[in-house]
Amino acid sequence: MPRIKERQSPRGQVHAVALALRILELLAINAKPTRVTDLAVELGTSKNRIHRHLQTLVEAGYAVRDVDTQRYMPGIRLLQLGNAVANQYDLVTVSRPVMRRLRDGLGVAVVVSKVVGHQIFAVEHMLSPSSDAVWVFIGTHLELHSSAQGKLVLAFSSPELLDTVSKAKLTAHTGQTIVDARRLQHEIAKVRQQGWAGSFGERQVGVNSIAAPIFNAADELFATVALVGLANELKKESLPALVEQLRGSAKEISGALFDTNLARRKVATGFPVRADG
Repeated sequence: MPRIKERQSPRGQVHAVALALRILELLAINAKPTRVTDLAVELGTSKNRIHRHLQTLVEAGYAVRDVDTQRYMPGIRLLQLGNAVANQYDLVTVSRPVMRRLRDGLGVAVVVSKVVGHQIFAVEHMLSPSSDAVWVFIGTHLELHSSAQGKLVLAFSSPELLDTVSKAKLTAHTGQTIVDARRLQHEIAKVRQQGWAGSFGERQVGVNSIAAPIFNAADELFATVALVGLANELKKESLPALVEQLRGSAKEISGALFDTNLARRKVATGFPVRADG
C-alpha cells in the first residue's frame, strides 16, 4: 500500500481527509489491533499527527482504542457503513433478474430504490423502449410527497415523519402533485392500507409510476421496486394486474435477500397496517 507523504498530496486532494481514510483502511485490513507507531511508519507521517486523527475517529465511532494495550481497531460506525454498502450491492444483484423480467414482460422502465433513514434513492434502473421520456437516474433522491416510492416511506415509517412532511411547504411539480396536508395524509393512509403506492402525473406530466415495498427481516421498509412509464403504458384500468406482478416481484426480492417467512408473509398478504403506523 503506497504511503502518504506530508507535503506531496495530489492537486486538489485534502490531505487531512486522505490521511484519515488511509488510517481507516489500515485499521480495517489489519488482523489485529494496531499501534500508533505502526500506522505512522506505514503512512510516512508523525505519531502526533496519527494520534490526532485517531482521536477524532474514536470520538465519531469509526475507531476504538483498547485501554489495556493502547492499540486501535475499527469502530462500530465503520462496521455499520460496510454493512450498509454490502446490503446495497446485494439489493442490486438480487433485483436485476427480477427487474429484467418485469421490464421485458411489461415494456416499461423498472426502478429499485433504497431507503436510507427517512429518504429514498434510486440505486438501479432498467429502461424500456420509451425510456427516453422516462429517465430516473441512479442516485436520484426521490421526493416523499410526489413519488410512488416516497409515499411508501411515509406510509411505513413513523407517524412523526408524515406529520413533519405534511406541515412543510410541498413543491407542486404539476397540477396533479399533492401539496395539501390533509390530502397527503389521506393518500398515505390509503397506501398503508392497500400496500402499494402510485404517482400519476404528480412528478412529471404524462408519466405514471407504481411501487411496492420490500421489507427486511425486522419488518422495516428496506427498499422499493417500481414500474415507471408513460400514462398510456401505465393506465389506471390496468393497475390490478400490474400491481399483482409488482408485488410478486417485491416478494421474490425480499425472500432472496432475507429468506424469512415474515418477509414472504408481508409481501404475499398485502402488507397489513403496522402496529406503530
